[in-house]
Amino acid sequence: MTPKSLRFAVGLSLAALAGAASATPITPVEFVISGGSATASGFALGSEVSVETSDSLAGRTFSLSFEPGHTSYEFPFLDVAVSGYGVVGGTIEATLEFTSPEAISADGVLGGFAVILGVASGGYLTVLDDPEPISFGDGGWFDVDFLGFSSTCWDCTSLSGTVMASVSLLDSPYTPVPEPATLALLGTGLLAAGLVRRRRR
Repeated sequence: MTPKSLRFAVGLSLAALAGAASATPITPVEFVISGGSATASGFALGSEVSVETSDSLAGRTFSLSFEPGHTSYEFPFLDVAVSGYGVVGGTIEATLEFTSPEAISADGVLGGFAVILGVASGGYLTVLDDPEPISFGDGGWFDVDFLGFSSTCWDCTSLSGTVMASVSLLDSPYTPVPEPATLALLGTGLLAAGLVRRRRR
């Protein structure tokens, strides 16, 4: 090994060591939704309330990364309908279930009120308690937000709307990389091998 190649080997080892210390490779995260559930409670005078998970919910898949435009994803979660003549008020306890990146559920509470008079009707559903951020993998975090809605109509006996869910990637899990100590040993080994070979010559 010539002095020039020896210096190159040492420099390469040091560069690898410095790169490993700061390397945090990030890969896209795939999300798979297995389904969801919702339970409504409260009062209904002269009206009926229907809450069902959206048809396209179960089996929905999407990937999130830190590329522009790919950090969050929004989709239909619950279909809510109120019909009849009267007043409705109460809460909906909702759960969104994932099978990937892990078997995890996100729980939240929505509250609302509606009045159906036939001539003029209106109501709203708003978020009272959003799910907490969820950890997964090695340092990964994502957040789930439920989005309420409002609805009004004239000369009608029903109101309906869709609760949307939004999933946002907060932090990706880290891909394992060679530890700095391992790279330092490798660099030292290359250096020693070069010196031994030079002495033999």
